[in-house]
Amino acid sequence: MYCNLFFLCYNVGENLKKSTDILLFLDKKFVKEIDKMKKPLLSEMTLREKINQMIILAQWDLRKRFENGEDYKVDRPEEEQIEMLKKGQFGSLYAQYGTIVKGRATDLLDSESDERCSSTEFADMINWEASFLKIPPLVGGDSESSGAGAMHYDLTSVVSPLAMGATDDEDLVFEVGAAIARELRCTGVNWRWSPVVDITNRFSKGCGVLRVFTDMDVEKQSRLAIAMIKGMQSEGVAATAKHFPGNDPYEYRDSHFCPNTISVSKEEWWEKQGKIFQNVIDAGVYAIMPSHKSFPAIDDSTINGKPRPTTVSKKILTDLLKNEMGFEGVIITDGLTMAGVSSVLPWDDIIVESVKAGCDVLLCASPYDADTIEKAVLDGRIEEARIDDACQRILNMKEKLGMFEDGYVNVKYKAEDVRDETARISLEVARKAVTLVRDRNNLLPLDKNKIKKVSIIVSTHNEMFNTTTIPVLKEMFEARGIEVYTQRRLNNGMELEKIANDSDLIIYAAMVKGHMPKGASALVEKECETYFHAFKYGKEKTIGMSCGSPYLEHDIMDGADAFVNLYGTSPALLQAFVEGIFGEIPFVGKSPANLKPPKFVYED
Repeated sequence: MYCNLFFLCYNVGENLKKSTDILLFLDKKFVKEIDKMKKPLLSEMTLREKINQMIILAQWDLRKRFENGEDYKVDRPEEEQIEMLKKGQFGSLYAQYGTIVKGRATDLLDSESDERCSSTEFADMINWEASFLKIPPLVGGDSESSGAGAMHYDLTSVVSPLAMGATDDEDLVFEVGAAIARELRCTGVNWRWSPVVDITNRFSKGCGVLRVFTDMDVEKQSRLAIAMIKGMQSEGVAATAKHFPGNDPYEYRDSHFCPNTISVSKEEWWEKQGKIFQNVIDAGVYAIMPSHKSFPAIDDSTINGKPRPTTVSKKILTDLLKNEMGFEGVIITDGLTMAGVSSVLPWDDIIVESVKAGCDVLLCASPYDADTIEKAVLDGRIEEARIDDACQRILNMKEKLGMFEDGYVNVKYKAEDVRDETARISLEVARKAVTLVRDRNNLLPLDKNKIKKVSIIVSTHNEMFNTTTIPVLKEMFEARGIEVYTQRRLNNGMELEKIANDSDLIIYAAMVKGHMPKGASALVEKECETYFHAFKYGKEKTIGMSCGSPYLEHDIMDGADAFVNLYGTSPALLQAFVEGIFGEIPFVGKSPANLKPPKFVYED
């Protein structure tokens, strides 16, 4: 269903009681576009209408509800959903991963593909919700990994930003950004909370190095981030640089679980992290997401004896970001339920203080938090001018996206129209990205005529890597007439000895990345124990490979004489890996991550 529901007369939505009625109504082409929706004027909006533009409605709040004070959620009837939408008139809809159509919302998806919805189903759901809103909503989500994210089985899983960094090709990154945006426009999403422009390193947990284009190269991070931003915004999807004011190269803690700090001086910050953010601001990024880190060099005040998080710091968000750096776009908070801020202040104070600090859209705020904001304005804790500033920025971004123009549609493409081109671009990037880190004994390229059986030993804390990624890799070898054996972990040396005797090639395939597992970017417990036994037999015919953290080559697989970094799990990267080890393509990727041992990382 690809009609423009944003031009559906609001009264039509009021008279139709069922979403099926709306879809039938549209299918019969009874919709007439209303006159061009003009950009609303603040002078014509009530205080509550302006506040509502700051609220992003999450699917779990719309489709579930607490009942009888119990800590569980039940399905919200459709008539209640319609009432919430019409009353709330929210400025944005949260198109987060894990959201399923047909009236239910879940947490993160498991490995079963039938849990995912098609892009068309999701677009229908978003359009139905939007039909009850007088002002067209922004539809946002992370979608960092690809246009597919975790939601849609009919869209493309593209390469990671770190893989793009291995190509160091701005034109290709622009193309990827545009391709991702086109796929997002299949689903109704027009606001992507990406790219990540933090400076990271092997110890960074919350950000995770796969989410950036490079770990510590300011110039490359700026160039490639700008290319991604311009590519996305060329296709009508607002980009979001995050997480301002960035990362501390010496901070290893994760804001999801505890408060943390940027410890550098303002001068040092300007030389690196500040320069990146200034570059993307000057390049025209539409939105910025701040972190919850404190930054004492700019704001050394405390709250309840704890350093003040950026999210609730006027000195950082208004004085520095908006005034000194000249950012005129939208500031959207990171998740307000994260411990980096939620362990510092009570919930209502988080809502009020984040607005006062300069935040324009509140991620993870509930529909009822508009009451809290309104009350704070009426009793003088928040100036109405701050609400006006936030609302105006949101309306300005909608205008930049063309949302008040005649004929604007939020669903611009069908999946079948764009995904082949996305896959082509992704494969081109992958072939230039996959990196041969070392080949001490010149094992590569392999003679595929001599490889009859490959054994793949899998190490990961993410079950989907074992059940979905490894089978794709297996198929690529089998397509070349090669028998493949896979095994999760090694238990003892005897197992490896038998594998080595039966195999022409052994591959140790590992994947860890940010939040896989949570709290660490390393193989631990049983996954780590594999490497007590690894490389004792068959070392001369062994390749180590990482589909996640590029630092595994040093951290746990230094015993592998041949090692390849893939920077992700997309089929394109797997294909490029197999092509590369057989010499079908050259390995040309250059490591975008500093692979020096930890002692030497900060020497440059």
